Amino acid sequence: MKGILAGALLLALPLLSQTQKNEKLPRYFGEAIAIDSSSTVLIPTRYNADLLSSNKLALWHDFYANVIFYDMSTDTYKKLFETDTYIRQFTRERNPIPDSRPEGNPARLNNTSRNWIFYFVKPGDYNKNGRIDNDDPSVLYVSNKAGNKIRALTPEQENAVSMEVYDKQGFALVKMQRDSDNNKRFEGKDRDFYYIRLNLADLALGQKIELNP
Repeated sequence: MKGILAGALLLALPLLSQTQKNEKLPRYFGEAIAIDSSSTVLIPTRYNADLLSSNKLALWHDFYANVIFYDMSTDTYKKLFETDTYIRQFTRERNPIPDSRPEGNPARLNNTSRNWIFYFVKPGDYNKNGRIDNDDPSVLYVSNKAGNKIRALTPEQENAVSMEVYDKQGFALVKMQRDSDNNKRFEGKDRDFYYIRLNLADLALGQKIELNP
């Protein structure tokens, strides 16, 4: 099954609260994504591209509205979140050797481990400026491979930037950003970053790794 389309259209979306309440706004299916060798297929949903004219949101990345988990073995499906939100698009790990993977075995998603799927989610207009944009923090969420046990792992008042998964070693490193000037905007001038270890067995967070603890 094909992976995520590269260079997908950059979407601008309305405020989360408005989107959840307006049932007339259409959604579209993204490209289905097979997860490892399990019976589960992920089907992202996207907002209507016509919403590009909205000034209520300005994001640099491509975002999903939600993710549908389809179980091939039972022919059933479920949504990841009950109401639509803004989930950073999944990406695949880079393959250093071109065409080294056999057909039908695409590179692993960067946001997955043996048992978990991770999501960078913008849950709302944190700085109350009237739109959701890149100055609002992302929160790291996790679910199992069936889309169950969804929960937040990082605090809403800090920005989850990225993560590196070391599956064989049993941990991940999550890069976090603080709002160093306390203006409720996560900008380039906020250079207060740290890493934190995430145990992949029990999802417990370790000590913060900082330059100036």
